[in-house]
Amino acid sequence: MAKHSKEQNTKVIRLKDYQEKQEQPEPRAAYEYEGEDQEEESGQVYEQRRRLRQLPKAVYASSLALLAVIIGLALWVNRQYLNWDSIKEWAKLQVLGEEGGDGFPVQITGSNVFASNFTASGGSAVVLSNTALTVVNAGGKEEMSVRHKLNQPVLKTAGGRYLIFNSGSTGYTVLSGGEKAVDAVAEQDIITGDVAPNGKYALGLEGSFGASKLQVFLKDGKLQYEYPFAQDYITAVCLNYDGSFGGVCTVRSEKGEMVSLLTIFDFTKTEPVAQFETRDNLLLAAYWGENGAIYGVGDEALVMCRSSDYSFVEQGYQGRRLTAFCLDKNRAFLSISAYEHAGASTLMAYDATQEIGPNNPARVEFDQRIEAISAAGGTVGALVGGEVVFCDYDTGMVLARAEAGTDAKSLALASESKAYILGVSEIRTLEAEG
Repeated sequence: MAKHSKEQNTKVIRLKDYQEKQEQPEPRAAYEYEGEDQEEESGQVYEQRRRLRQLPKAVYASSLALLAVIIGLALWVNRQYLNWDSIKEWAKLQVLGEEGGDGFPVQITGSNVFASNFTASGGSAVVLSNTALTVVNAGGKEEMSVRHKLNQPVLKTAGGRYLIFNSGSTGYTVLSGGEKAVDAVAEQDIITGDVAPNGKYALGLEGSFGASKLQVFLKDGKLQYEYPFAQDYITAVCLNYDGSFGGVCTVRSEKGEMVSLLTIFDFTKTEPVAQFETRDNLLLAAYWGENGAIYGVGDEALVMCRSSDYSFVEQGYQGRRLTAFCLDKNRAFLSISAYEHAGASTLMAYDATQEIGPNNPARVEFDQRIEAISAAGGTVGALVGGEVVFCDYDTGMVLARAEAGTDAKSLALASESKAYILGVSEIRTLEAEG
C-alpha cells in the first residue's frame, strides 16, 4: 500500500454558512467617501430627468391641439358632404369595400341622354336618361336606378342629393341615399331649380305674363321662402352649401333691349341683399362655390361676385362664342371660340375671389373646338376632337391626354386621372396617359 509524503487536509463546507454569506449585501464603499457631494449631484441628475420626463407632455399637448385644428379644418372644408347619407355610404365603403361590377362599358338605361344630365358624384357616374336616373360605381355596378315618366327631365346634384324635375311641367323628385326624400308637384310649371348638400332645394316657377317666382323648400318638402318677380323671368337658380343663401338669374325686355339680373338672397330676409344688371347677355347658369364665389354664366359675358362684400365683376368674351362651360371646384370653367361650329378654342378657369390678372383666368389654347368640360381635384378635363385633355386649372398646364372615342358626347371626371365618357348608348371609362 502506497504511503503519502504529506498529510492531506480535508475542508468541510457547511451549506448554512455558504447561504448566509451569499445573502449578505455588498458593502457601500462609495457612500463612505463621497458624502454630501454625491447627494447633491444625485439631486441634480434627478431634477434633469424629471424635466425631461415633463417635456413630452407639452409636446403631446401641442400635437393634440394641432391635430384638432387639422380635423376641424378638414370638417369645415368638407362640410357640404357631412350629411347622414354621405356618412352611411362612407361607412359602408369602409366595411364592405367597393362592390364590384361587370366593368365598363355599361349600357345606358333609356334611349336619350342630354349632356347636361351626365355627371360624376362620389366617384360614381350619374346619368339621367329619358326613362331613369342611374348611378354606376367605379366597377361598373349599378348602385341606384330610379324610373321616371318625365318627358323633359333635368338633373341637379350636390353632396349625394339629386333633384330631378320636368322642365316646363310640374312634377319633381328629390332623392337621397337611393330613396325618394320628396316626390311632389309644383304650383306652376318648373323653369329651373337647384339642390343643396343638406337636402334643401329651390325651384324657379313660371308666372303669368312673363313673370316668375322663386320657392325654397326644406329637405322634407315644406316651403321655407318665396319671392315673386313681377317682370323678370327666371333662367337659373343656385344655392350655397347649406341652402341659407341663393342666387337667381332672370331676364326681361326693356325698350327692346334684353336685361339680365343676378340677384342674391338671404332667405332670412324678405328682400334681396344684392343685385347686378347685365345687358344683351342671357344668363344661362348659376353657381355658388364653397369659398363664397358666385357665378352667372351668360352667352356673351361671365358675371362674378364675392359673397363677402357682394362686389360684382363682368368679363366679356371679346365677341367670341361660348362652346362649353362647367361650374365646379369654386371656379367657372369656360370655353370660347371665334368660330360658330368648329375651329380653335380657348379653355379659361376663373376664380371670382381673386383679382382679374395675368393668371386669372388660367388659359389653355386648343386647335379644335372644346365640346365638354369637367373638373375634379386640381384638374380640369376638356373633350376635344375625340380625346380628353387633362389640365392643371391653376397654371393651365396640360398634364395628360386619353382617347375618348368618336361618339363621345360628354365627360365627367371621377378623379384627377380618371374620366367617365358618355357615348351614344353607353358609359365608358378612361385613364389619363402622360
